[in-house]
Amino acid sequence: MQRAARFREKLLMRRLRRGAVATLDYILLIGVILPAAAFTMWAGPRIIRLAYEMVYVLIVWPFM
Repeated sequence: MQRAARFREKLLMRRLRRGAVATLDYILLIGVILPAAAFTMWAGPRIIRLAYEMVYVLIVWPFM
């Protein structure tokens, strides 16, 4: 009887840990990944434009 009680306790603890890990996944998604994606969408075009201008200046500079 005691073995069964211990087994049930272990199962309950595993289920609780699994729920906690899922919560951490949601926090990571909402708190880190979504803001990083939003920043990339906002800053991406400017970064590409600045990189293009820098390459353009490096190529054209000797001819100026």
